[in-house]
Amino acid sequence: MAAPVPRRLSCLSKALGWWSRQSLLMTQSTAVVPVRTKKRFTPPAYEPKYKTEKEFIEYARKAGLVIPPERLDRPIHVACTAGIFDAYVPPEGDARMSSLSKEGLKQRTERLKKNAASQLSIRKIKEFDANFKTKDFPEKAKDIFIEAHLCLNNSDHDRLHTLVTEHCFPDMVWDIKYKTVRWGFVESLEPAQVVQVRCSSMVNQSNMYGQVTVRMHTRQTLAIYDRFGRLMYGQEDVPKDVLEYIVFEKHLLNPYGSWRMHGKIVPPWAPPKQPILKTVMIPGPQLESWEKCEEAQRENHKSQLA
Repeated sequence: MAAPVPRRLSCLSKALGWWSRQSLLMTQSTAVVPVRTKKRFTPPAYEPKYKTEKEFIEYARKAGLVIPPERLDRPIHVACTAGIFDAYVPPEGDARMSSLSKEGLKQRTERLKKNAASQLSIRKIKEFDANFKTKDFPEKAKDIFIEAHLCLNNSDHDRLHTLVTEHCFPDMVWDIKYKTVRWGFVESLEPAQVVQVRCSSMVNQSNMYGQVTVRMHTRQTLAIYDRFGRLMYGQEDVPKDVLEYIVFEKHLLNPYGSWRMHGKIVPPWAPPKQPILKTVMIPGPQLESWEKCEEAQRENHKSQLA
């Protein structure tokens, strides 16, 4: 019975020795040896050339760069609107009444209201197009108007699409497929002027469109010939004085958009247009088959005698 006791003691001593060695290993402190490496390059602090965003936009505009406005929402691209926002109603006879009369005072009040709305729209347009100016716009509008009608003379529809909107294009080319148009610009009787500016959105608040109504008093020539070469409307050699109110539109959200002719306002007091002379075919009496043969024989007999 005395033999197993030393074996148990030896096992206990071995176990205690193993735990003592583990405690010594865990209590040893680790030494950190620093290693010298190459000095890292620290870039200098970036100082922007332009302190504010407005200065950068002005510099980019001078350099000819167009920076589209950054917006969180994604707009839907619609080429043009379906009509005119607020159609300008010109005074009857295009004349101003005396402010002393009741009608003249009413006309003056309405004109002041419309001018206030136009000023607000001009500010909105300038947020998207900083180069927009009401003084320079009439000459630009007149050039677009003349070039669009010259494209109509030459049937250049590809170029016409860049000068008029999709709303105005069908009105200009409607029913002239087999006709010949001869339009000419003679002179301007009065300088063109902006009479109304409107700005509105479609589908989304950020999808803005601008419309400018320009008054043009010009002298033009117009003649329309049918497919047989007969004159239908107007005279090519007789100029006429024309007073027109043309509406131009631009998709303001598109930084590469341009002003295009959108429509025409015809006042209710305008004189009626000249009627169109149409060429028609008067149908003759319907003949039977045997009557057609007899008529053909008579014509052949007459031609032989002649």
